[in-house]
Amino acid sequence: MGFRMKVVLAGVLALVTLAGVMFALYVQDSRAAVQKQYVEKARSVVLTVESAREEMAKKWQSGIFSAEQLREWAAAGRVDKVLQAVPVVTAWHAAMAKAEEGGYQFRVPKFQPRNPKNMPDETESRVLKMFESGTATEHYEIDLAANAIRYFRPIRLTEDCLLCHGDPTQSATLWGNDQGLDPTGAKMENWKAGEVHGAFEVVQSLSAADRALAATLWRGTGIVAALVGLSAVALYLVVTRVVVRNLIAPVQQIAGELDEGAEQVHEASAQVAGAANMLAQGASDQAAALQQASSSLEQVASMSRDNARNAEDVNRLSGAARETAQGCDRTMQRLGVAMTAINESAGAIHKIIKVIEEIAFQTNLLALNAAVEAARAGDHGKGFAVVAQEVRSLAQRAAQAAGETTGLIEASVARAREGSRVATEVASGMSSIVTHVTQVSDLVGNISAASRDQAEAVDQLNKAVAQLNTVTQQNASASEESASASQQLSAQAESVRNTVTRLMQVAGAPPGRGSEANPRA
Repeated sequence: MGFRMKVVLAGVLALVTLAGVMFALYVQDSRAAVQKQYVEKARSVVLTVESAREEMAKKWQSGIFSAEQLREWAAAGRVDKVLQAVPVVTAWHAAMAKAEEGGYQFRVPKFQPRNPKNMPDETESRVLKMFESGTATEHYEIDLAANAIRYFRPIRLTEDCLLCHGDPTQSATLWGNDQGLDPTGAKMENWKAGEVHGAFEVVQSLSAADRALAATLWRGTGIVAALVGLSAVALYLVVTRVVVRNLIAPVQQIAGELDEGAEQVHEASAQVAGAANMLAQGASDQAAALQQASSSLEQVASMSRDNARNAEDVNRLSGAARETAQGCDRTMQRLGVAMTAINESAGAIHKIIKVIEEIAFQTNLLALNAAVEAARAGDHGKGFAVVAQEVRSLAQRAAQAAGETTGLIEASVARAREGSRVATEVASGMSSIVTHVTQVSDLVGNISAASRDQAEAVDQLNKAVAQLNTVTQQNASASEESASASQQLSAQAESVRNTVTRLMQVAGAPPGRGSEANPRA
């Protein structure tokens, strides 16, 4: 997924999340408003019922109804008229008559009801006990199983209610029987005024409100989906215009330039590594040759000492000494050629190290420029700034290693020059020895002194070769270290090139020349 699509997707997800939160808050507020509206409606219904009850009670107080009338109606078998004169019964009958039209269910639950339909369920029993404890004057709750709001208000007995529910001993006086029965034939309970006789309950279903809310949500969802779609298109166009112009295009250009620079560094480091490996191999071969030359010189020194001890036999051995001196002369000539080659190799190494220092300096400049461009890119360039810092650190380490190697090479060059000078002097001495040995027949008297001089010269030559061997070993070690450093530089250049390739992929740029050359990138 491209960078632009990620930005657009993030924006769309943010809009969808915001819409979801708004929908959730709307549903919560809507349900709370509906619940509050239903509670107010139920309270209004119950207050109307209580108002009707109070109106009937006033009729009793004004004498419109009396106990004598109820007793006459009961005696005539008109229990229906008796019930119509009871205030609470008249009130709840009025509420029940309008319950279906008002969209609610009206109940009058109470303990030990005379009508079995008013037997309380578990919720109603709990609310009645709460009313009896006097902790609340009304109560409502949501019945999740029925998806309805249940509103309760307690029914408390008044003095008028005690005519039917009061002291059963008053039944003879009030109702003309000594059985404790009221006009309807029910047992008087001996209740007191103010006690909870039951509760008015209004049950209102939330299904219709939920359906209306669902329809509103569906319409809102369609509108929000359309708005999100339009916002996504607008966001895509804005991101395409702004991001491509201000971010992706500059990053692609920088990544392309870095890819070319990384490829050049990689090629140069590969060449340096190859040259360093060849130099290390040549130094190793040169050290082996010098070891052989040192062994040969040791033999010559031994022979010279034997000549000094056997000066009496110099005449007899002069022929052999002449041949040995001539061989030494040829050897010294080869040694001079070898020393010249060493000087030339040391000069070539010095040039290679200078090339490495220039490469490190250019790499450091490129890393510094990349860090500046990454800083200009802001947060989007932080990752590339880290890569640029690593490349700059690598270039600094390479420059430091090149400087150290340059010091070693310059010391080696100086020592090689000294060895060449000594070798030249020894070659000149050997030429003199050949001349003297040629004239040995005429200079037999001087052969002993010449032999001692020869022994001393060979000792000096042996020391010079030993010193040259040490310098050559150091050159070989430095060459191996240079080869290792070059390989590390090549590996780091490969890593930088891979990193630049990944950066180009992130920026959406096509692969550079380095990526095509190395499929691993």
